[in-house]
Amino acid sequence: MFPFAGARKSVAEARRFYALFDPASAGIQIGTGSSPPSNPTGPALNADTNNEVSPSAALQFITGPGRHAALAPITGQILSFFMRSLEPDADSERPILPPSLSNESARTAASMASLPASALQVTPTGQITTSYPNSETVFSLNRARAAALIRTAQPALSRARLAEAICSTTGAQAKPAATHPNAMPSRSTSGPFVLATSDGIELHGDIALPTKPGKYPAILLLVPDSIHRGNAMAQTNQARLKALAAAGNVVVAITPRPSPPGPDDKKAPVLGPLYLLTLRADLVGKTLLGMRVDDVIQAIDFLAHRPDVDPTRISAVASGHMGLVLLHAAVLDSRLRHIAIDHVLTSYRSLLDAPLPIGAPEDVAPGVPLHYDIPDLVRVLGQRVTVTDPLSGTDDLSQPSMDSLAGSRH
Repeated sequence: MFPFAGARKSVAEARRFYALFDPASAGIQIGTGSSPPSNPTGPALNADTNNEVSPSAALQFITGPGRHAALAPITGQILSFFMRSLEPDADSERPILPPSLSNESARTAASMASLPASALQVTPTGQITTSYPNSETVFSLNRARAAALIRTAQPALSRARLAEAICSTTGAQAKPAATHPNAMPSRSTSGPFVLATSDGIELHGDIALPTKPGKYPAILLLVPDSIHRGNAMAQTNQARLKALAAAGNVVVAITPRPSPPGPDDKKAPVLGPLYLLTLRADLVGKTLLGMRVDDVIQAIDFLAHRPDVDPTRISAVASGHMGLVLLHAAVLDSRLRHIAIDHVLTSYRSLLDAPLPIGAPEDVAPGVPLHYDIPDLVRVLGQRVTVTDPLSGTDDLSQPSMDSLAGSRH
């Protein structure tokens, strides 16, 4: 979650502040080079600076090889730091302990393996919730707090008020028809293209055109990844793109950001592949949902400005997470004549009532149930939306359907 370069930069900044009160934390310059040291390949102390930092300094940067929780090689240094820093009568010059030896780790692991499971359990069953029936969990606390904060009978929001709530909650900023036509890519043939958004993001997509010139209805397909990937979902979306164009539509299949999806590590399978990205968005006051809504509105701008598109006949189709994005975008942009969505979360409240939501982070906007819920979006759109196969908070939200065009109207 925090790259090594970021950790080292943060420590270097902290070292300047520490040095104001503890000069030893700045260290003593031992070389003339000003470039930072190279990344260590093994256990290391104070790898952010070329200075020699005393073991008695208040700030120590202890690093080791490996991934999260790979602490064995640096356990000695960590324990020594806390003993020296927290033990009242510790010798301030006590040296940092050497790294734990591999044979010691092996002996420790062997002794742990011989212990019965009960020796490692603090509660009778090893789990608080099964040992103490009346115990609270994050789920139960959240649900109780929601019941106290969310009014069960709220007045129905008008479309204008709902649009305001969407923008303030998700951080969506794009205004329909605000993108300058001259900034749009001109594309007179079918195939892949890149659409640059107003904030510099490049959206990757494909366009398919009817064979004869004219002015046609347009269909926007929101797809989670490139239709050229070769997997079943990509092949299905590619076939639909071509079929809809052959039926007399200008069709654009586009992937809202991240476009294409990046290589972010999964924090846990139940959280989905974009959990860390949603956290980073939250840190800067944005949501992935809101940024994707902006992408959709600017994709509609692209279609509406094309000379071969009838701007009064633009529709859109999406499934799963993309369906929820489209649902929000349709409330904000009345140019969407109709949208068809499937396998979309029925309500945010259902997430609060689910003990363990699966694949939900992409759909979340912090605090959203305090302002509106998904049924409000569906109600305001009325005949402009077709919803099939909705999902509750207890369903696996990470599995979009491949039949998002089935039975849709354009």
